[in-house]
Amino acid sequence: MKHIILILLIILISSCGTQNTKPDINNIVGYESARYHYQQQNFEKAAIEFELLFDKHKSPEFALFAADSYLQLYQYDKSEQLISMINLRNHNLYPLIKAELFLHDNQFQASNSILSNLSIDESNPLWKRFMMLRAKIELAGNQPLEAAKTLINLSKYENDIQISDEIINILLQIPETQLAEALFDINISSLEQGWLEAAYISNSADQDSINDWQRRWPNHPGKIFFSQINSYKNIAVLLPLSGRYKNISKSIQQGMIASLYRNGSFGQRLNFFDTGSDGENFSYAWFGAIESGADFVIGPLEKKSIQQFESYNSNTIPVMLLNNVENAVEGVNFYQFSLSTDDEISTVAEKLVVDNKKRVTVLAAESPTSREQAVEFEKHLIQNGGEVVSYEFFPGSIHDYSRELKQALGLNDSLIRARKLQTLISHPLNTSEQIRPDIDAVFLLANPKQARLIKPQLKFFKAEDLPVYSTSQIMSISQEPELDKDLEGVMFSQSHFVTSPKSVQPYLNFDAVQITDNRKFFAFGYDAIALSNRLNWMQRLKNQQVNGLSGKINVDINGVIHRETGWAKYRNGKAEIVEDTF
Repeated sequence: MKHIILILLIILISSCGTQNTKPDINNIVGYESARYHYQQQNFEKAAIEFELLFDKHKSPEFALFAADSYLQLYQYDKSEQLISMINLRNHNLYPLIKAELFLHDNQFQASNSILSNLSIDESNPLWKRFMMLRAKIELAGNQPLEAAKTLINLSKYENDIQISDEIINILLQIPETQLAEALFDINISSLEQGWLEAAYISNSADQDSINDWQRRWPNHPGKIFFSQINSYKNIAVLLPLSGRYKNISKSIQQGMIASLYRNGSFGQRLNFFDTGSDGENFSYAWFGAIESGADFVIGPLEKKSIQQFESYNSNTIPVMLLNNVENAVEGVNFYQFSLSTDDEISTVAEKLVVDNKKRVTVLAAESPTSREQAVEFEKHLIQNGGEVVSYEFFPGSIHDYSRELKQALGLNDSLIRARKLQTLISHPLNTSEQIRPDIDAVFLLANPKQARLIKPQLKFFKAEDLPVYSTSQIMSISQEPELDKDLEGVMFSQSHFVTSPKSVQPYLNFDAVQITDNRKFFAFGYDAIALSNRLNWMQRLKNQQVNGLSGKINVDINGVIHRETGWAKYRNGKAEIVEDTF
């Protein structure tokens, strides 16, 4: 990349003779330094130095490289300001900068028009940049297949992991039906075919299909799709198998074993170690895992074991915690996977706005956790264009929530207004309390027992038409239709496997209906194993998302694993899936 930039710089500087450039430009004080920083991709220094050169000498090529340096730093306003002061249309870098600035301003047609009039081939140092920009425009124009093909064509000449990652990111956005249709195109090249086939089978992780692809395409760059599969052979799992968490751990363990053998186990082995319910056995479990030769560790689960882990961990073995840590753990190959409702909070906020329920009242149990969740919900709701119109926190031990509900719904204010009006007129008024008109929905943070009391009381206060949204915590571990009739109409986030195992049966090699106890923890364990061999890949690729039993899953740059659950709604005492997608 650096030698390309140097060649580009020399070509463009030498070709500017007709643009009032001084013949002794190489002797200008500061030019050599600016050129060096640009070549080394130190764009911050290059931008400043080229801009100073332009201010002093007014040579347009200095403004050109200053504008490009600012562009690489994502300082679009500075870049646009400089590029508007010059006109170097005969030099390919100038229209490319203009096209990128138009693209940043969402002026796709203007950007595409510039590229359509450019003639740049693989012999030009700017060809890679030209092709990458063309792919961005095609992607912005909702043409992901064309964008992928553009980058695949580029990859023939540029062996670059960045290009491969971008190809994968784009292909993962294309529906399977469109991929299948593209594979029947008689004009498809063999390089394109290999990539599209790899994308088509990658999400299924079907080992037979993967093996077949690898036999037919042994040297194809698309093999990166499967580069993380079958990487860990000896997985140690640290769980509280005794004590108060033993039933939860048993369900997690069952899910892990089911996941291990979903496709013949990939030659992997699981070793389970008991940490104890309060971390009393953690040191034995941790060092037992090390001595067993584990090349990947999953766990621990409960907080006291995690506190000990933070002091023991040497970052020598990849670890997937089954909970979140308060303080970030430094080092690579460290991941956090939990059933925390944090992701659900943002999902509910987005769903409310999508459903045009932008003004929301929050009802939450009184606890530090609920208050944190309520604040987080408001932050996400505001980011999506909504607002919280009122908060009410209710004690967890009471059974009558009349006071809190009347306050949240504005009924007390309605009564006060009626009394004030009564004092202004001489004859009696027939008035009734009115719900404040600026409430579109209720967001309820409560456990099943609390929610079963609150929902009927909302009806009592004539708020039955207000839709109620909640998180998965509203659903009891064992569904109880007779009691859950009081939750009629409540919409909540939940994975489809938990809500209706039959809906995901086609994707499984075991009878999902037979999983009746702690279904969400079974799914948690299943996904932990399914993810273990894909974590590095998923973290590197921006759009990589897999369908797990606990939801749609992705990994952020910090190694935190996020879940996007589906939606369910209570009807006649039963939770039913609202959306049909898996």
